[in-house]
Order: sequence, then structure tokens, then C-alpha cells
Amino acid sequence: MQDNARKLTYGAMMIALFTVLFAVSLYIPLLGSVSLFFIPLPILLYRLRYDRSASLLVAVAAILVSSLLGGLLSIPAAISLVLIGFVMGETIQLGKSKFYTVMAVGMTVLISMTATYVGGVLLFEFNAIDVMMDTFQDAQQRMTEFLSDFGALPKDYEKIISDTFVYYKSTIPAMVILGSLLAGYLFVAASFYTAGRVGAKIQKFPPFREMKLPFMTIVIYAVIILSSFLMANDTTSTYYLFYINAVVILRFAFLLQGLSLIYYFLHERKLPRFITIITTVFAIMLNPMTIMLGTLDTAINIRAWIGKDKVN
Repeated sequence: MQDNARKLTYGAMMIALFTVLFAVSLYIPLLGSVSLFFIPLPILLYRLRYDRSASLLVAVAAILVSSLLGGLLSIPAAISLVLIGFVMGETIQLGKSKFYTVMAVGMTVLISMTATYVGGVLLFEFNAIDVMMDTFQDAQQRMTEFLSDFGALPKDYEKIISDTFVYYKSTIPAMVILGSLLAGYLFVAASFYTAGRVGAKIQKFPPFREMKLPFMTIVIYAVIILSSFLMANDTTSTYYLFYINAVVILRFAFLLQGLSLIYYFLHERKLPRFITIITTVFAIMLNPMTIMLGTLDTAINIRAWIGKDKVN
């Protein structure tokens, strides 16, 4: 009886905490954008302490109570956030790695976003992608009028703008995937840090400077680039969509690898933190060079030479 009472009491506390964080994210814009990544924390904490069945009941109760605050339209968001917390708890209980957890949460975010998008199109005839593209076109039209008034309209401006819109529209899948993974990382980092501070047994993330992409990544990248020479210049073909999205995702991965290499070098040289901050800004501004560094590090392991130079 005492155990059941503790389970109910702790469950009520976690439901209340979930609801408060959810309400903050709904009604306080600036603070809500930060609290958003902590909303799954109560579900995670409860799953770490109690069994799966009890956690599912708490999750359902959290969704119902949150829907009373935000209305019916808030239910998809509440379900997604509950699932994220539950997935994090499950991966910890199963002894999975942090990388596995981030990927699992990222996939949860991606599936939730896809389901919400499809639901918006089917139930409310609201297409978020079309709305976004219309917004871009309006902004482009205003920019065109502004430049025309000053006589500063570049040559082939219309073609440049058209090609840019085609590129961004084609790369929406890659942007959604990368955004989901980034969101997954932020959810995991925020929840794991806080859970660790309140006494939960959470493994720490390895330092970012130790990130290392597998060599197979460079092989896949080379195959995709070489296959582009056989591709017809048709931006509406299925292969083009696959190619452009794969390239965007892989180049982002190499950008992270390049930053990791730079951080590794600065750490080995024991340089001050402000140097790291300045270097990060320049590395992102000069991202083609950073991507090249990441590609080379993946292919030939540059950091091994850095360590060897330090020993010598």
C-alpha cells in the first residue's frame, strides 16, 4: 500500500510539473522556447523510477491534463513531448548509448512532425510548407521592389531567385531531418543534465571534440558525388531530390566533424576558451573550409597527426 501511495504521489507531482512546463511553453514566448526542451523531463524521471505500465498511465494523464490548458489543438504537441520523455526513459532502462538515445528521440520528433503535417493537410487543409514558401515569395517580391527603386537589381536576378527557391524547396526533407536530430539532441541534453542534477543515474556525453564519423561516411559521399555526373539536369526527378538532400545531410555531418577537429586541436594546445569561441565563429562563417577539414579528418584521421606532433 505504501509503495502504491508513493507511486501515485510521485505520479501526480510529475503530471503537475509536466503541465506547468507545458503551460509556460504555450503562454510565455521567450521563456517558453527554453522550457520546451525540459517538458519531457517529468515523464523521463517517472520512467526511471517505476515500471512501464505505471509510466504509460502517467503519460496518458499528463496528455489529458495538458489538453485542458491548451485545448484540442495542443494534444498533438503534448503527445509528442510525452513520447520523447518515454523514449528517453526506455533507452536508459535498456542501457543504450547516448548516440542511440539522440537518434531515437530525433526519430520520434521526425515522426511526430510528419504526422502533424499530414494531419494538418488532411483535417484542416493547412499545408505548412506551402505557407512557408508563400512567405518566402512575398519577402522576395518586396526585396525585388526595393532593389528596383534604387536601380540596384543584379543581372539575371529572376533566374537566381528562381534557382534559390527550387533549391530550398528541394532540400526541405533534409532540413526537416537535420532539425529533428538537432531537436533530439537538445531534448536529451536538457533532460539528461537536469535528471543527473536531481540524482538520477545518467551517463555523461563524451566531449564533442571526440566525435568521429565512420570511414564509410566518406565512401557514401564519394559514391553520391560521382553518381551526380550521370544525373540528368532535371530538378524535378526523384534522383535529384535524393541527391541534393543526401549531400546537404552529409555536408552538415562533415561540418560537425570539422568543428570537432578544431576543438580537438585547441584542446590539445590548451588554448583559452575565448580563442575557441572566436574560432567557432570563423569556422561557421568559412564553413566550406570547415567541411573540407571534416572530410579529410574522416578520410585520413588528421587528429592522429596532431597527437603524434604533441608527443614528439
